[in-house]
This record gives sequence, C-alpha cells and structure tokens, in this order.
Amino acid sequence: MQEFTTGSPEETKGIGKKLVRKYGPNRVFCLFGPLAAGKTTLVKGLAEELGVKKTIVSPSYVLLREYEGESTLYHLDLFRIQSGEEFVEAGLDEYLLEPEGIVAIEWADRIEDILPENRVDVELELVDEGKRIIRSLLVT
Repeated sequence: MQEFTTGSPEETKGIGKKLVRKYGPNRVFCLFGPLAAGKTTLVKGLAEELGVKKTIVSPSYVLLREYEGESTLYHLDLFRIQSGEEFVEAGLDEYLLEPEGIVAIEWADRIEDILPENRVDVELELVDEGKRIIRSLLVT
C-alpha cells in the first residue's frame, strides 16, 4: 500500500498522475471516501496524465462521462446507485470487464460486491479543509 499526504487540489491531482504512471492504462480505479474528500480532483489528475483536454466534471446526474485523450477515461459517479444489482441494471457492468482505458469509479463502495478482482483501490481521507491522506493498493 502506498500512502500520500496532500495539502492542495494541485497535489491531489499530482497523485492521480502518479497512479496512472505506476499502474498504467487499461485499469479500474475504485475511489473510496466521503463527500469533499477529493475524488473528482484525483480523477482530474488521472485525466491530465492521459492527455484529456476537456474539463472534468462530476457525472453525478448522468452516472458516466467519457473523455478522450491518449487513452480513454471512463468516469463513473455512483453516488445515486444503491447496489451492485442496480449498477448492472443500468448496463454499467461492462466497464468492469477488461477495460480499454481507465475506468475511475467514485463511490465504489456502493458496488463492492461486484468489483473486479484486478483493480486499484484508492482511499481518500479528509483530515481537515486542506489536508488529505490518499492510500492506494493494487488488488489482484
């Protein structure tokens, strides 16, 4: 497990970039943490490392946003999903199988029962208004 401490949004984005370099594309990143922990900010770093030029915004209301760069970023926000079954019913389970690009899943704990075995878990902990602890772990 790797652990990082960040003190700004730019540092949090920097961790996202490092994670792409370490674990590479074609990977599912499962993001865990409370509201305002920095999940979307970390996804912005993933996107920057992939060369995505569009502005990254949370897909809370649409569940999924797709961004093209050197590799595709699939950004899912499951705040409104209550279970793995609901996720499958929405037709989103295909993104968990052999991803081509990076799949970043905010609120991954909502579908913990169906997460793929080969993934990167990223836990974001909000220590105070500016400080976060970010832990990453390759799960295989």
